[in-house]
Amino acid sequence: MESDDALVLHRIEFSETSLVLTVLTRNFGKIQALAKGGRRLKSPFESALDTLAQIRVSFLHKKNDSLDLLTESKLIRRFTVTEQNLTGLFGAFYVVELIDLLTTDNDPCPRIFDLAVAVLNQLATGTFVGRSIIRFEQRLLREVGQQPSLDRCVECGDRIDDGQTRIVFGHLDGGVLCPRCREGHQSVKLVSRDAIRAMKILDGKDWMRFPLEKNVRGEIRGLLNNYLSHLVGRKPKLFDWFGFIGKYDKEVIRDS
Repeated sequence: MESDDALVLHRIEFSETSLVLTVLTRNFGKIQALAKGGRRLKSPFESALDTLAQIRVSFLHKKNDSLDLLTESKLIRRFTVTEQNLTGLFGAFYVVELIDLLTTDNDPCPRIFDLAVAVLNQLATGTFVGRSIIRFEQRLLREVGQQPSLDRCVECGDRIDDGQTRIVFGHLDGGVLCPRCREGHQSVKLVSRDAIRAMKILDGKDWMRFPLEKNVRGEIRGLLNNYLSHLVGRKPKLFDWFGFIGKYDKEVIRDS
């Protein structure tokens, strides 16, 4: 029997009383598990198996390809949804979708779990949703070894000239390309120097204080959308909601 903190990424109704869950545990990685009786009001799971719920879970870890078996769960925190925070809600659903796409089963990833909890806490405030997602995407990509290079050419390793107003980004190559190495590469896009600079700042400690222009944020969003789609082989479902998030996002922290 194993016990760990976990985040519910996805749930499927398996029968009249049971659920099949995709759960990100802190120390065992992503697992697929059966919760027998998980749909009953009275069960060892305390109605704590909703998507986005942070829980303490006990489970039997299977050694073969069969589902793990959840035996108990206790709610630590439920993602709070209000009518004023639909942008944060859609952002949160995107976060768990992206984690599911970029992680493999049974691969311990405590840093990814901590990243997920931190960004969900921020998204729950309903502020800085767009830039919170960009920051999370870059850090998640780093953890899975797919962070794009923004400083050096991925072909020759030379540092990209900061004086360039437009920089070539190779979606299939994993980052920026210098003018000399650009030829012959497919799926490339010209990106402004301001967008590359903003991506670096959003990954640092001043990410909330940096004045992010709407057009620059849109350019970064398009760049990451294309890069991630190439990486996972399809367009994530929640991409369709980024227009809504961009329109209604708040960048002023509410008083506590």
